[in-house]
Amino acid sequence: MFKLVLKDRTLDLKWGTWAMKRFCELEGKSLMEMINVLSTGEFDLKTIVSIVQAAAECGCKTTKQPIDFGEFEVCEWIDEAGGLSAKDTQIVAFIGYMQKAMTPDLKQEVSEEKKS
Repeated sequence: MFKLVLKDRTLDLKWGTWAMKRFCELEGKSLMEMINVLSTGEFDLKTIVSIVQAAAECGCKTTKQPIDFGEFEVCEWIDEAGGLSAKDTQIVAFIGYMQKAMTPDLKQEVSEEKKS
């Protein structure tokens, strides 16, 4: 899980099958549409909010915490965590975590190809 550290709390963000399912529900997209959107790496604001919301809800379910937030609170967290305009924010780090969670073997395969 990814720890999103805020002023008054730390959120567990988890990206896995349930989070992807929830993301598809929030965005009204099929699995293939989700894969196409996420594979580009060019996300619009609604997509980023949906990614964080789905991951936060998944984190709550995993840790047996209530889901006591909505889209507005997610936007507030994104702002508090440094927003989207800088390269070094927690949200940018989380997006990297999410992408690695979706393609865990890719980095290993690239490293092995370089050795050959």
